[in-house]
Amino acid sequence: MNNPDFFNDELLEKFIETFYGYGNLQGKYWFIGMEESGQDFKDINNRINIWDDRKQKEIEDVAEYHIALGYEESFKPGAKLQPTWNKLIRIVLSSKGNENNINTEDVLTYQINELGRIGKETCLLELLPLPSPSLKHWIYKDHSRLSYLSDRVHYEKHCLETRINKISEKIKEHQPKAVVFYGTGYEYFWRKITQQITDVEFLPTSEGFLTCRNSQTVFVISQHPVAFRATNEYFHNIGKLIAANPT
Repeated sequence: MNNPDFFNDELLEKFIETFYGYGNLQGKYWFIGMEESGQDFKDINNRINIWDDRKQKEIEDVAEYHIALGYEESFKPGAKLQPTWNKLIRIVLSSKGNENNINTEDVLTYQINELGRIGKETCLLELLPLPSPSLKHWIYKDHSRLSYLSDRVHYEKHCLETRINKISEKIKEHQPKAVVFYGTGYEYFWRKITQQITDVEFLPTSEGFLTCRNSQTVFVISQHPVAFRATNEYFHNIGKLIAANPT
């Protein structure tokens, strides 16, 4: 009998094993973060059930999926900038050589029509699969009987190696123009992913981010877009670095 206060653990485990993010694996620009934010049990359970209804895709269309969730406000006229996406979009637009002319309207248009869309030029992946309200707030222990969801430590131990290997394989297969890892607190894992692709070491830039490249891809480890003092200029500079390294 289904308990309304618990996840369907079989479906939850399928989501953990299968879902990686949004957009187009053939896209030029990949952005990899730690995990999606989520709210309470009701919100996250809805996300997983909608994912199931939409045929359990490994890579979703960010707009179509969020509209199905009832979060269409980021994808319609009059939308507000989503703080994380705002800075990631600025990287893409700057990489095309127009960092001096980027305005809010340009970024909003890209957010509504381009970012994380199937068949477009960006891919948004997550190191960890489950949405969470914060690092300190772990709701899964109260709503799942899966033993490795008893706390965040066991969850990360269960997921990280598999996710690192899978993301590395995807980068090697698709060879995007740029991979931007955002969130310096997870630098250790960003380095582990990259070490499976190239033996070139990350070096610091004068602008404050880390970078390396092989013959196909520029890799960047950056601040999180909502980190303190993460300015538009900082992310424009990442775009300019990508533009200066044609592949």
